[in-house]
Parts: sequence; structure tokens; C-alpha cells
Amino acid sequence: MVAALLLAGSAGAATVPFDAKPGQGNEGFRFKDGTVTPRQAIPFSVQPVRFHFRFAARQSMKVVIRVYLVAGGRKRVIRRIVTGRLQPGRWHHRGWDGRTGRGRLAPAGHYGVFVGPVGGPFSGLGRVRLHGHQFPVDGPHGTRGYIGEFGAPRVDGRTHEGFDVTAACGTPLVAVRAGTILKADYDPELYGNFVVLKGKGERRTYKYSHLLRPAAVRKGQIVRAGRRLGSVGQTGNAASTPCHLHIEIRTRGRLLNPEPILDSWDW
Repeated sequence: MVAALLLAGSAGAATVPFDAKPGQGNEGFRFKDGTVTPRQAIPFSVQPVRFHFRFAARQSMKVVIRVYLVAGGRKRVIRRIVTGRLQPGRWHHRGWDGRTGRGRLAPAGHYGVFVGPVGGPFSGLGRVRLHGHQFPVDGPHGTRGYIGEFGAPRVDGRTHEGFDVTAACGTPLVAVRAGTILKADYDPELYGNFVVLKGKGERRTYKYSHLLRPAAVRKGQIVRAGRRLGSVGQTGNAASTPCHLHIEIRTRGRLLNPEPILDSWDW
């Protein structure tokens, strides 16, 4: 069954009668072709998941799209989308923002997508992998080595509370996850232009520092994953260093080492 769930949609794909009801007509519905784009995505992102499909039928009809989380040999419906009446023979396109039917961010994992008439049977449309987070620097990037690592000593007796990701000045900085902006301000001594994001559905906060210009968002603003927050810069105490993002990650106020976390997001 799991293998069937992960079949990408194609002409002649096998149907899977998850909830077909005996005797219920489907107006001669026949799935013809389709796909899901992109293959990897983030829930509630500026780039939503898109479903593309076409079908044959005797007349226009409503179509059901079902999104299943596939894990541990089991499947679970995450989202059910019912369209208005669609014309057969044409390509149709529908978006999914990566949220469940209850409005929560869908969990990270592998998903199978199926399409069919009301009552079924359903055909495999495609699959998509959702990630919980994405990398904060939207462009080529590197690191500063030991000096930029979490816990590295500083000349004034401090230790480095974040991790430094190098990139060309002006490279976009994006929200690693959908959430709420807690603060957007300027600190002339250390952080320069900075912004703090609270991730939706989690207890983590993300502080982006040394932005080239004031953040492109405001306190209290709700943002989607991938929303541009600013650009890589050298403000604050970074004027004599390579352009970089200093990022701090906290959970319930406790600092975390960002390096292994960021490595897992650099997909």
C-alpha cells in the first residue's frame, strides 16, 4: 500500500478506491495525467505546493484531492480539498499551503497525493516531501571557520552566542519557518540591524543579525516560510568582518548551537 501511495501520477496510473461507495456514479471520471510541484517544500511557504491534473468525464464535475502523510507503513489524511465543477479534458491547477484541515503546519515527512471524483476511486497524482525548516541564506554561502562557531571566545570575555554564515553582501535572508516577528530593531554595538522570528507551532526563536539595512518586516507581522526578512550585511560590530549572517537559535530562552541545526536545513 505504501508503494502505491508514493506512485507519481501518470497516464494509466492504477486507481486506489480509498472511500468509493457502491452504486455511486462518478460521471465516467477517468484520470489522465498529472503531477505535483515542487518535490520538496515548506509548510505555509511563499512557494506553495501545486497540484496539476487533467481527467476525462462525461460532463463537468467536482474533484477531490487527498493529501496523505505516509510514515511507518501507515497513511493518514492531512488535507482534503474539494474543487468546484471542473471541465474534463483541460489542465487544472490547485495550490496547497502546507497546512492541515485544522490550520496547523503539516509535519515534516513524505506525502502521497491522490485525485478522483467525490466518492472515489482515486488515482495517484504524485508525491512531495515537506521539510520543517529551510536555510536562512537564500544564495551561495559558507562559514567563518572557528571564529564564527558557537561558543568561540571573544576579546571582551564573551563567548559567541550564535553561528556565522558568510555570503555576499545583499544576499537575501529568508524566514526559516512560518511564524511571527517578535522584534525588528538596530543595535549599534553588537548586532546592527536585526530581526527576531518566533517559529509557528514550536518554542524556538531565530535572531538574524548584521542585516545590510533595517529589516523588511515589522514587529507583530505574521510571515510565511521563505519570506524575505532582509539582506546579508556588516552592520553593528561586523564592519571589519566578511559579510555574514550571525544567527542565534533559542528554545524557551535557552541558547542552542545553530551549526548542526542549520546543516540539517541545507537541503
